[in-house]
Amino acid sequence: MIIGEKREELLLVLKKINFYYMLYTKKIEEITYQDVVDFCNEQIRENISLDYKEMIDTGLAKTVAAMANTVGGLIIIGVEDQDSKPKLPVKGIEIKEHLIEQINNIILGNITPPVFPETQICISDDGQKALIVLRILQSNITPHAIKNNAKVYIRTNTSNEPEELASVDRVLWLVNKRAKSLELKDSFFETADLRLKKIVGILGNPICFGDFILSASPLYPFNVLVDYKELTGSLLQKIKCDYSHYDFPRNLNREAFKPIQNGAYSLIFREDDDGYISYEEFNHFGFIYHREDIDRYNKNDESHNSYLVYLLCELHVFLQSIEKFYSIASYWGIIEIKIIMNNIGKMNFIDLPAPKGMYKFDELRVVPTENSLIFKREVTYKELQEKEIDILIDIFTELSWSLGFSHVNGNMIKELLEKGF
Repeated sequence: MIIGEKREELLLVLKKINFYYMLYTKKIEEITYQDVVDFCNEQIRENISLDYKEMIDTGLAKTVAAMANTVGGLIIIGVEDQDSKPKLPVKGIEIKEHLIEQINNIILGNITPPVFPETQICISDDGQKALIVLRILQSNITPHAIKNNAKVYIRTNTSNEPEELASVDRVLWLVNKRAKSLELKDSFFETADLRLKKIVGILGNPICFGDFILSASPLYPFNVLVDYKELTGSLLQKIKCDYSHYDFPRNLNREAFKPIQNGAYSLIFREDDDGYISYEEFNHFGFIYHREDIDRYNKNDESHNSYLVYLLCELHVFLQSIEKFYSIASYWGIIEIKIIMNNIGKMNFIDLPAPKGMYKFDELRVVPTENSLIFKREVTYKELQEKEIDILIDIFTELSWSLGFSHVNGNMIKELLEKGF
């Protein structure tokens, strides 16, 4: 009996978690009136990233600015709160013309620099009432001030004072947040590189040819996104993606992930003719790092080869996987995607095959003029969720061009992805 009760309690907790994540990560235009009602029925308390408002008024500007200054958040309008929880039944607000314009006028007229939240007007089935969902990104241009650029607020977890006037130190921190976050993000890269070199036990770069790095991170990492204890397997299983014999996380079924400070890593290293290395690292700030040897050494002619199709598939599953990761982490902000290729100046890169075609010995091979390449993209979670193929095409077209394959274009990539290899 006790086991059954515990199971029911666990199911209720999981249900509440699912509702919580849904409004944060579901496509904003797909959120319905019933979705919001179901969310409110779960009686989730207001917190640093969640606020209920009974009506539209000028106080909305302070909450929006405070959330943008802190970690972003969700505002639901049309819900009266009682002891920081939604008062049931949810009443909604009367439907009027120009609701979005009314909200935009309050936000744009009172916040400097302006904040642009995602907004969805959810109308009831009878067409009489509306619930409004505002989703605010953590800003990269803080601080956002209100009241004629005079006051800066931050969001707190205190129910009786959810917006707190920022101290001078906190304002200075907001001003410098970009630099501090960049330093933190750079430290992730440096630590991952040093860790790999130490584990492999080679001085200098452990990958002699074809050093291929994929990484993703919140643009300005600030707060913890996931429980680091889940990064040795359970969470990684949930984000695993497969395509045409390629997968990511690539090491998941080949080598156990081991604990490190705030995360986990995995290394595959073969000291044979290939000298193959595949290294992956995840941390609880949302930093994802994959580094791999893409050199396919041919002993017969001592050539170092790599295939464009390999890079395309790796990037494809990587983008799909990180979208799942940030969904689970309930992060909907700006993501920096970075691709680095080192030690490629003496390699042959082999052209994409025809769809359903076979590789041939006379395929186009190009030796890049550059020895190193770096590609960066900044995308929102929403863009990654809705336009992954477009992002893939954009990055991969530039990568192919830089390697010397000027004929590679979006139509060719789409055809290969649709028809297979």
